[in-house]
Amino acid sequence: MYMAKKISNTGKVVNKVMPGQIPEEFINDLRHRVDIVAVIGEFVPLKKQGRNYTGICPFHGEKTPSFVVSPDKQIFHCFGCGKGGNVFSFLIEKDAMSFPEAVEHLAKRAGIALPNIAVSPEKDKRDSLMKRYFDINEKTAKYYEQLLYDSSGKEALRYLQGRGLKTDVLEKFQLGYAPAGWDMLTNYLRGEDITEQELLTIGLAVKSKKGTLIDRFRNRVMYPITNETGKIIGFGGRVLDNSQPKYLNSPDTPLFSKGKQLYGLHLSKGSVREQDRVIIMEGYMDVITAWQNGLTNVVGTMGTALTPEHVRLLMRYTYNTFICFDADNAGQKATLRGLDTLQEQGCNISVVSIPDSKDPDDFIRKEGRARFTEIVERAHNLLEYKLIKLMEQFNTQTVSGRIQVVQELIPDILKTKSPIARQACIQMVGERLSFPETAIHAEIRKAVSYQEAPKENSKTVRFLSAQEKAQRILIKLTLEYPELIGEVEENGGKELFKIALLKEIYQNHYVIRQSGHNIKANDLITLLGDSASQKVLAEILLENELPEDWKRIYKDCLVLLRLELLQQQINHKNNMMLDMEKQGEATKVLQLMASIQQLVKEKHSLATALRKGGNLY
Repeated sequence: MYMAKKISNTGKVVNKVMPGQIPEEFINDLRHRVDIVAVIGEFVPLKKQGRNYTGICPFHGEKTPSFVVSPDKQIFHCFGCGKGGNVFSFLIEKDAMSFPEAVEHLAKRAGIALPNIAVSPEKDKRDSLMKRYFDINEKTAKYYEQLLYDSSGKEALRYLQGRGLKTDVLEKFQLGYAPAGWDMLTNYLRGEDITEQELLTIGLAVKSKKGTLIDRFRNRVMYPITNETGKIIGFGGRVLDNSQPKYLNSPDTPLFSKGKQLYGLHLSKGSVREQDRVIIMEGYMDVITAWQNGLTNVVGTMGTALTPEHVRLLMRYTYNTFICFDADNAGQKATLRGLDTLQEQGCNISVVSIPDSKDPDDFIRKEGRARFTEIVERAHNLLEYKLIKLMEQFNTQTVSGRIQVVQELIPDILKTKSPIARQACIQMVGERLSFPETAIHAEIRKAVSYQEAPKENSKTVRFLSAQEKAQRILIKLTLEYPELIGEVEENGGKELFKIALLKEIYQNHYVIRQSGHNIKANDLITLLGDSASQKVLAEILLENELPEDWKRIYKDCLVLLRLELLQQQINHKNNMMLDMEKQGEATKVLQLMASIQQLVKEKHSLATALRKGGNLY
């Protein structure tokens, strides 16, 4: 393991240990043993194209593949959204793993034992604390679950059975019962050597007005809440009498944040990925009833509004979202808020409308899986759903009412990227409102400066200047042929790189080489971590292969960048000379003139050479 020096954008040198203090040799060996195509192929269907593989990017919504995986270089890059890196950074980005977690995951996959990794005392203490909190929650869940089948929990069990739930489903979701006493859980956990502070920290107890510790959850059906890996992070509880609130959740704790977790995701994520769609519901019972009826690609928001964090969590598994909230007014308001959140994150959106003002739990229990599947397949897209709701809100029997509906829909119509799809939206709105399409176009032109949106999935083509192209080629060549670094340094080194990210990449490579370590492109990608420079490097490495006459191209690039540096030095010395003239420093003026003449002479010589053979490919 070595201590590498990472160069910041400002040029400041900072020490950086290889991620997670994992030995460099182990990381390199693991990366070479793991097939990046096989790993990414579990998330993205890949198709071979020449030496590389392509597919739909898992990090942004697209229909035309712009995601490239190179088995030779063991890297990936999306030319649509710019994300790129190696197999470690893919797992970090896609599955929200830490670097050590990604290493551990890939090591298990490759059948390689992990080395002993030194952990800082602070991290060791933090990890131990988190493990203890998880253990306390696990003890609590088992305590509640046992009481559900005890005589004290018979009313709770009767309630759940009355909702049609079978024993195997109760066990799968670890449902339980919190007893009615004030401090029964608190006393039980104290007997397990758990402190008052721990109970308060993870939200299992609260302090009464008298200052004594009492249970947060009393006389409630209990729903353990888990993270993506199935560890219990909190609880939800439903009352069995008429007290309020009807539902009570754990507060925000070191383990739990309601706006960042989705109920049932640890069980449903496999089905969501396999079916490439997710049905988003509101409540615990919605999800559990759906599961009992064989609908396993469902998650619940636990009665809270859909947040960007929720959506980003789901986008690790699918971009196709079906929102299925309660049919009452509160549920429909939550649906509209959720639609905006999903749209902002770039999801494909469908809205499931449940008839007769029922919630998903009631509908599935009474109508069954087949009937629910039918209404899912008839789900409205975003624009259709908003149109239906607006037609309920405004009087569409009048021209003014129809104009109001159109005006409300204009932002959504304009967000449709494809001109053809947008025209289809306008046609649909016109037909539903009995309104001429020409009138809708007129309203759009009045509301905004109407311009055709770019074709769907069209990429913004950024034309590189000759200087930037030359810098990128030098990066690629010095990584492939590190013996070139000496000549690059003689001609200016990092000063040849005017673009900050490219300078950072080159300088990191140079410093590591100077410290006596051999480093390959993949090693540098790992060192750069999750940064803009890492993504740029992945893009550079996946650009066109260098032709056989790369040596000529290298010389041309070096000359071009040297010319730019010389001109910069000439300009700087000219400015200095003017200052010296004003100060009457004749000797210094003569020295500067001689230096400038030398620079001009070198520039002229290089420019002549470039004109004779220079043509950047």
